[in-house]
Amino acid sequence: MRASQGRPGTFRPRLRPRAESPKLRVVPPQATSLFLLVLAAFSTTAVAAESASTPARWLHFDAPLWDIADEGLPVRLTLSSPGRLDPLARALYADETRWTLSAGYARVYHSYDAATGIFKNPGGHAAIIGAGRQFRWHPPTRTGTATPELAIELGLHAASRRFPADGTRVNVKLITGLEWVIARGRPREWSVGLMWLHFSNANLFSRNAGYDGLALRFGRRIVFSSPR
Repeated sequence: MRASQGRPGTFRPRLRPRAESPKLRVVPPQATSLFLLVLAAFSTTAVAAESASTPARWLHFDAPLWDIADEGLPVRLTLSSPGRLDPLARALYADETRWTLSAGYARVYHSYDAATGIFKNPGGHAAIIGAGRQFRWHPPTRTGTATPELAIELGLHAASRRFPADGTRVNVKLITGLEWVIARGRPREWSVGLMWLHFSNANLFSRNAGYDGLALRFGRRIVFSSPR
């Protein structure tokens, strides 16, 4: 639970009411407005191509849906580029790989110590960036758009302040989930998905508090015509 008083820059420790139950964090109105602006940008950035098999980039927007451990709310924008099916990808039986670059914003909540009943490390606002590699599996599309694709992304994640507040600024990221592709096989594909986000330092440092949350993902394919 986050502190209810003070701005992000001013931290005021206080006792947590014992009778209060954890609250479900939902998408704030600001994130919804940002999504609408990004979705509008998707429709203007896609470039037509002659074939759906043309190498393409994807632009994804992750809107926080549920902050599982009450650590904060990250909003992320990710650009992914097609990768090669190298020996590692083939060993994993992956159908597709992508390289990813992401940037965004996180509202970091004050950390709570259950042993003492107080908030100890201050939260605030953080800029976040990341890079990684994504592996994707395409099940048979017998049911059309109702068949989701499985995505698993591994990489590094960094923030301008500790995120979560009990953690570290640099972490390993694991992002996985299901994406449903709309208008599959066409140059102007788009997608919607449900993703699980995990950030932690894998016990590389003394602090290893991690973030776990669910996010709604909206994607837009950006196609670049092959040179003639």
